Amino acid sequence: MKKSTREAIRFLNQEYGIDEATAYAYLSAATDFEVSQVVDKTKGIHAKIRKADFKEFESK
Repeated sequence: MKKSTREAIRFLNQEYGIDEATAYAYLSAATDFEVSQVVDKTKGIHAKIRKADFKEFESK
């Protein structure tokens, strides 16, 4: 979960220029995290981010 959150923050910063604190706040409130697999030592978690929430940032 920590790695998924870090990667999502990095994505929001690189794609939309959103600072870390704002990205973290957004992820806490509006993102769905899903466990995709838990097998032996392999774990998968994905963050689903709604692109529609960032339309205003696309033109910048």
